[in-house]
Amino acid sequence: MGAHSSTAQGRRKAQLSWQKRLVRMWPAFAVAAVCALAIALVMFVLPGGDASPKSLRVAGRLGAAPVAEFPIPYPQGRQRVRTTIRGSGQVVKTGMPVLLNLTVFSGETGEILSPGSRPQLIQATATNDDLTREMAPLVIGHTEGSRVVVSRPATRDGKETMEIAVIDILPTAVIGERLEPADAPAKIKIENGLPQLVSHSDKAPLSPYLGVLVKGDGKQISATDKVVVQYGVWNWSDSKEVAFTWPKGPQLVDIAKTFPGVRELVADQTLGSRLLLVIPAEQATGTDTLIVVVDLLAQPDEGKAKQKDANK
Repeated sequence: MGAHSSTAQGRRKAQLSWQKRLVRMWPAFAVAAVCALAIALVMFVLPGGDASPKSLRVAGRLGAAPVAEFPIPYPQGRQRVRTTIRGSGQVVKTGMPVLLNLTVFSGETGEILSPGSRPQLIQATATNDDLTREMAPLVIGHTEGSRVVVSRPATRDGKETMEIAVIDILPTAVIGERLEPADAPAKIKIENGLPQLVSHSDKAPLSPYLGVLVKGDGKQISATDKVVVQYGVWNWSDSKEVAFTWPKGPQLVDIAKTFPGVRELVADQTLGSRLLLVIPAEQATGTDTLIVVVDLLAQPDEGKAKQKDANK
């Protein structure tokens, strides 16, 4: 979406396009398919260059509000990119869906420039058009589960300054040790990391069923949380696939607005888990029992990022 002209006017338009997109709305799709939610998407302007990351340290787990330690003011220089956490997920390739957590700090004051001083959760496609030609190279080629830290020159209120950006590249599919849940009424196989329905028992269960296919070690979620997920849904009667999000990318779901059977089973599960759910018709669409595989990926972090002055 950014301009690609080599002229100064074209470069100015490209930067303005970033500024115009400081807040975008990400439509969310609940499993119940009854409402659209939204999440603020915050982008930043990368004017280019390359700066020495003197005394720059970033702490905190991937996907959480980071703590950045650097001297204030941060020394002027050219852009510098470092990978401080190397993930074990798939390599991000051009055109793939990506899930990012972005936090931006002012190098002049240490102020957290991200709205609300919180990381901004971004769902996008790894292309120049979607992430822009400035940001896309910081993501493409890295593995999911990585943290990329960027120190860079920027212009704020007409003044040349430095900024620190922390980009967490979150997994778009759950990875981990595969478990075999007991007495599962449906059989799921994994092909190229994605779940597929193989078969199910002759008789549909009369009550909701929960099986843990991968046990995550993240935060426990509640029935009122908003959670970033991937999911596949199949009818019991004919095994027809009726929803499958992985090709399009993660979705933000309000658990409180999903089917009653989903709310009951997902509550108290942990982020990073892959679940097998079987939902009787009366607790789902009312017309058919549903087989659901859902990956619980992330949540918008309510914690505030922090900055420590390395000079003190």
